[in-house]
Amino acid sequence: MGSGGEEPLLDAAAMRQLESLSLAGVEAVVSGFGGQRPGAGRSRGLEFVDYRRYTPGDDLRGIDWNVYARLREVVVKASPSEGHVDLALLLDGSRSMASGTPPKFRYAQQLGAMLGTVALLGADVVTVHLLADGESWTAARLTAPHLVGELVEEVATLPRGRRTDLTASLRAYRRQSPDVDLAVLITDGFAEPADLEAALPELAGGAHASALVHLVDSAEAETPLRGPVELRDIESGERLVVEVTPATRRAYNERFEAAAADLRRLCEASGVTYLRAATEVPALDLLFDVARGGELVTA
Repeated sequence: MGSGGEEPLLDAAAMRQLESLSLAGVEAVVSGFGGQRPGAGRSRGLEFVDYRRYTPGDDLRGIDWNVYARLREVVVKASPSEGHVDLALLLDGSRSMASGTPPKFRYAQQLGAMLGTVALLGADVVTVHLLADGESWTAARLTAPHLVGELVEEVATLPRGRRTDLTASLRAYRRQSPDVDLAVLITDGFAEPADLEAALPELAGGAHASALVHLVDSAEAETPLRGPVELRDIESGERLVVEVTPATRRAYNERFEAAAADLRRLCEASGVTYLRAATEVPALDLLFDVARGGELVTA
């Protein structure tokens, strides 16, 4: 059992199953690492590509115009070869993540520990970051398979924050950390639209590839509330009394799905892979579902 009587984030049976997974796209060049990853499969889903600045004489067909449109920097894709992946796990530690069944933050910890384990077992590099209150805290940077236990402990003991300010947190993360090959943000997406719109380019700008895992609790997606209820904002403490009628529930459910669709569109516009994760699905099952689509991890 984990601390406070909780089940461990990762047990031996789950570890054995995770050994069959690897991060997607590991055969492409990634900056800063030589060597090869044994047994890496062909890239699907997310693609890791190394870049270098354009120099006179380079083939113009190699220029990545998507990068130029985003960063106004002319770069060309380097020749592909195998290498290790530098993975940044970014967990939203705001107070809204404490809600849900199971608590969304607990689910984020479990999913993060599993993703990090997949990376370490494949000789990749993992850095764990907590985002909350407009700040970023780096918990650990781990580089070897035998450090899986340390990774799980670091993720299990992450502190909690209060309010959501993803833009400020991601800017702090980028100031403190070098660019990585893959950045994965695990969040419930409970933020103002303007905050999300500004935050996602920050996420994408600090990595060759990036993904947002959107945690969705079933009771938040389709509210079970009936009659007069008092609602409290878990971060601000603000209270509101409402009468929940069938029409109110229908309008709420529609607005929730509209907000999720907006988040997906913002991700696509920023070049961030969007993955929706229903928290009633065990994290291990979710990873294997994702692997079947070749997104983030592959089997």
